[in-house]
Amino acid sequence: MESGERGKSGTALRNSLWNLLFRVLSSTDFARIAWTTVLRGACLSFFKEPIDELPLSDNDASRLALKDRFFDLPDHRVYDLFEFFLADDHAGLKEMDRKLIRRGLNDLLEREGSTVRLYHDRFRPYQDFLGFDEVAQAEETVRLFDMAAAQRHMETAVAYLSRRPEPESRGAIREAVLAVTAVAMEVAAREIRKGGEEAPLVVGSVAHAATAAGIPAELLGGIEAVLRRAHALSGLPIDGAESHVGEEPVDPREAHFLVVFASSLIVYLKG
Repeated sequence: MESGERGKSGTALRNSLWNLLFRVLSSTDFARIAWTTVLRGACLSFFKEPIDELPLSDNDASRLALKDRFFDLPDHRVYDLFEFFLADDHAGLKEMDRKLIRRGLNDLLEREGSTVRLYHDRFRPYQDFLGFDEVAQAEETVRLFDMAAAQRHMETAVAYLSRRPEPESRGAIREAVLAVTAVAMEVAAREIRKGGEEAPLVVGSVAHAATAAGIPAELLGGIEAVLRRAHALSGLPIDGAESHVGEEPVDPREAHFLVVFASSLIVYLKG
């Protein structure tokens, strides 16, 4: 489905996603109203269509009407539709249906070689399980330590990286840099509080937190080099001046690498 084709392409991934939805809704539709309910909810709140001519008195006709709309969607909007089904109460799905869809989606996406995975009812870029798990672990880390600013920036970074049809690569890097900044400031405060001072706000570096985090000098140099690159690409000011590198196009692959790097660094700093 990542081919960018539009319309009723009938790709293996799109067919499998429809088959999952069909199997789940049909298996629990004892009252034979599931498809009319979901069609009505989707047309009202997702497709934003008039509902007065929908076949809402015919469950099978409603299924076919939803199927037509499903296969007419551009590829990236199919993911949007599944996110709507899973997260929006207006979608009309029973909670049991949502649980069954969640349970089957990532296995399906892996079988079909998709470049996304489902996490907290949102599809996120996926290159390998290590990078995906690092981002997830970083989010859980900032939640665990109640670091509201870092959590907000990390969630925004992932949202930018997950934007469809094209990721907002620079925005993702910017938010990842700011998430690291917030965590490094908190970690640095461990040592600085002993002297009654406040931790500095430093963007694009964790050198001020190296002692508190126990970062070896040999590792710190490499971390700082990657952070400088991320800072330059982020578009954030460097020493009060705009970065010319921040005006260049950003390779989505590099953006993904830098967000995963920032995620790993957050887990390391709070370890």
